[in-house]
Amino acid sequence: MAFKILSCDGGGIRGLITALLIQDLDEKFGIVSKADGYAGTSTGGLIALGLAAGHDIGDIVKIYREDGEEIFQPNGWLADEECERAPPPDSVEEMSSGPGVFSCQYTNEGLKKIALQLLQDRQLKQSNKLIVVNSARLWNGVSWAPAALSNVTGRDYGSVLMRDAALATSAAPTYFPPYEIGELGYFADGGTFANDPSMTAIGEALAAGRASGIDDLSVLSLGTGISPEGISPEVFDKYKPLNWGALDWLWPASWDDKKVPATALLNLTLDLTAQLASVQAAQILRDNYCRGNVTLTQPIGLDDWKAVKQLEQVTATYIASDAWAKVRSWVEQNW
Repeated sequence: MAFKILSCDGGGIRGLITALLIQDLDEKFGIVSKADGYAGTSTGGLIALGLAAGHDIGDIVKIYREDGEEIFQPNGWLADEECERAPPPDSVEEMSSGPGVFSCQYTNEGLKKIALQLLQDRQLKQSNKLIVVNSARLWNGVSWAPAALSNVTGRDYGSVLMRDAALATSAAPTYFPPYEIGELGYFADGGTFANDPSMTAIGEALAAGRASGIDDLSVLSLGTGISPEGISPEVFDKYKPLNWGALDWLWPASWDDKKVPATALLNLTLDLTAQLASVQAAQILRDNYCRGNVTLTQPIGLDDWKAVKQLEQVTATYIASDAWAKVRSWVEQNW
């Protein structure tokens, strides 16, 4: 019997997509109870930890539907006139969403409250199922380093509280502040290196001896939506990105006409680390790997909790598609 891992991408409020996809598969095939391990990055980490703690996926769907405003509590930002590149007057309302320019856009107080309610004081090692949650450790005594917060015996993180792991993996730079876990120090969002945690989960499962080899693994990877973003040739002609510096990559001059994402560098990192992990996992596991993801009709910000209805609609359309029928068929045969 293959060791089955449910892998959940990062993506902020778009985690609703992942939760709804899990809910559909759980209703038909009982995938949550049959999973041997849960892996997650950022918002996917919250989902993975919630499932590992024994919560019904419906409870997690409810958090995304109802608690977005609670999670994204504004931290405030400086007035336009204090900024060297102030946004156009008609874009001030849109700039109330992330990322923060002079400070992190949101406090993590709301997220702390929800993580405490969902995960209480459980430690990672208290789960019998494998847990792998990605976070970026900002200092390990030598350098910054990728951290797989897992309950694998012999690792450094088994005693970490699940709620601390949830906050560490979700600390997206410019959106939320870094999160401190006791003597381990500060952590930032795991999406900085592995927004799709599939490969990390494969490595941890093999290292822990939970699976005897590649042929003994099955991974179901669920995304948070493919965003129709990029830097097109017309942008190169108009805005000369060959001369871009840090400010352009983080707050481009073309922000006002949406030719370049408002956070091009961060979006590029999050999207491409997810795509790379998906490609690598498929190459390694072949038929033992399945990926499900929605193609968004327009970009939806990580913090755009007001777009919940739109997220539900695009997910419902995907669930009715032939692409999702193939995912269901794979789950029925392999799970």
